Amino acid sequence: MKALLAALLLLLAACSAPQAAPVPAPPSAAAPEAPPALGTNGAAVPALRWTPCHGKYQCAAASVPLSYREPKGTALTLSVIRLPASDPGRRVGSLFFNFGGPGTDGVGELTRFADRYPDELRARFDLVSFDPRGIGGSAPISCPGADHAPAPGSPLRQPDAFFAASAAPGRACAAGSGALLSHLSTANVARDLELLRQAVGDPTLNFYGYSYGTYLGGTYANLFPDKVRAMTLDGTLDLVANATGKPGQEKEPVDVRADVAGAQQQELDQFFAVCAAAGPKCAFSGGDPKAKFAGIFARASRTTGVGSLMRTVDSALYQSGRWKRLAQTLAAMPVDSGPAAPVLDPYVPTHSPGFLAVQCVDSDNPSSAADYAALATRESARQPYFGLGAVFSMAQCVGWPAHDDDRYTGPWNRRRANPILVLNNRFDPATPLHNARATAAELGDGRVLVVDGYGHTSLDAPSACASAAVVRYLTDMAAPTEGTTCAPDTVPFP
Repeated sequence: MKALLAALLLLLAACSAPQAAPVPAPPSAAAPEAPPALGTNGAAVPALRWTPCHGKYQCAAASVPLSYREPKGTALTLSVIRLPASDPGRRVGSLFFNFGGPGTDGVGELTRFADRYPDELRARFDLVSFDPRGIGGSAPISCPGADHAPAPGSPLRQPDAFFAASAAPGRACAAGSGALLSHLSTANVARDLELLRQAVGDPTLNFYGYSYGTYLGGTYANLFPDKVRAMTLDGTLDLVANATGKPGQEKEPVDVRADVAGAQQQELDQFFAVCAAAGPKCAFSGGDPKAKFAGIFARASRTTGVGSLMRTVDSALYQSGRWKRLAQTLAAMPVDSGPAAPVLDPYVPTHSPGFLAVQCVDSDNPSSAADYAALATRESARQPYFGLGAVFSMAQCVGWPAHDDDRYTGPWNRRRANPILVLNNRFDPATPLHNARATAAELGDGRVLVVDGYGHTSLDAPSACASAAVVRYLTDMAAPTEGTTCAPDTVPFP
């Protein structure tokens, strides 16, 4: 490990210019049909007894199997919520939501966002959501001490200590959650969703998924392709990249396969350009914002470290409404000339136990420290600001002490009756537009609608145009034509 680290530091110091990004391979031919994966395996449909909750909402509990291999064995209880359609005479059915994560509850998020949806959507559908298994009110995992564990530290200065600390949440979850930890894949959440569809009495599923919810949607659409009526995927993960990657990507973690660093850099470049065009409305507009930021980054790399700086930038990229504050923060920071020093303390995100419990069983990630060292050299040269964060963002999955044998890894192009609507912002730092286009191709029936905005999902870049298109699709099954674009409702520096 010490020899690898020494080599890594020498290579980082020698790199002064980013390398060109590899040219993506052309999309592969459609995968051949494969036998269906495990479905619900005869599991009993839960009986939902709705009771008033959270004011105008109704709540229920749903019993589902811990393991769909043993449909009559140990059961879990899911927490479910709905907002009944306001015009029952024109009701189409239920519209299920997943608001992302993984690890995000669905009950609380529906109460948070339901009033944002157009009147027509709330009139025609019961809005339904649920806490996924292992989360919130649905048999939550127990990981004693994991939420308060110290940050893992630097993967470059002390890689052995970094990976050891990164593994702590997994050890805590294994100790506190036992067998539950091996049954939390997205495929099992999709099987739960299928039982809930039957429980509400809908012949086919209507679904709206954000971010991670797009992976849930894509998984359901291939486990139960004949049960899909309408599905909107908003802020879309690349299904293949999130699961296994393409051949040759076995030694790349999921965020490298998805090129999240490239998406972050694209949006940061947009911030510089939009800020410069905004003039005095943007506090960072004087001179060349891009060059000034390079000076800020260079100074931080030699003094306080870039971790705090890039954490601030990463947060602001998620929502362009934060760009004004980001500009003010950057304008107050000292600028140095000269090249940056090798980055030894990159910003590496840490994740909640709920996130890890799903992501670490859904996605293949390399387990060798040598693989991460090699990637760090390559990605820090290719994407100096964001590359290292993407390399180590899933380090907490290394050595994860659970494996779900019933996860789903494809094929992703099962035949369905109707197209799937794939909605994405043009500049999204977490789910890049190229991921959305890849997923549309992987599905075989995806129809891409682009919002010419910034931030993560349409929740952070509202667009009346896109919202109207989604309503038309969900109510009338009128999908927009491929290549449709919509303007956002707001601009970053009004």
